[in-house]
Amino acid sequence: MNVLMRSFLLSISMLVCSVALWAQAPLLQISGKRNYRVTIAARGAELTGICIIKTDTTGSRGAVVNEFGIHALDFTLSPDRKKVKLLNVMPAMNRWYIKRVVRGDLKFLFGATQNPQRKGKRTVTVDADRTLTLVNSKYGLKYSFQEIDNQDDETTE
Repeated sequence: MNVLMRSFLLSISMLVCSVALWAQAPLLQISGKRNYRVTIAARGAELTGICIIKTDTTGSRGAVVNEFGIHALDFTLSPDRKKVKLLNVMPAMNRWYIKRVVRGDLKFLFGATQNPQRKGKRTVTVDADRTLTLVNSKYGLKYSFQEIDNQDDETTE
């Protein structure tokens, strides 16, 4: 009887832990419409701009645009955050091997639920100023997302 009780309590504990891990909120919030200041650094080159993400029932759509208004890339994200599709990638990045790495990095970034979270050569951390940073040490890439305050314009009378 004692062995049966221990095994039952162990299985309940494992179930509770797995549900708690499954239910964790992602680090990068993308509900509604969000704007982020983004920096993508790769071996001496750097792309800075904004990332606009809009979410609805079918998933999320996003765009990374530099300071001059040039699209670096557009992407879609499934509602469960497990699939990322790159669209309209700028010519300098429009290579299958580059898109594969960026797609994997974005998928890991959007799915991250712990601070820090590590998988292979990818690490996601959240800084004190709420900047979300992904470092891909295998390819020397660093992505930084910092939310831009989304304040509605107030009209004065």
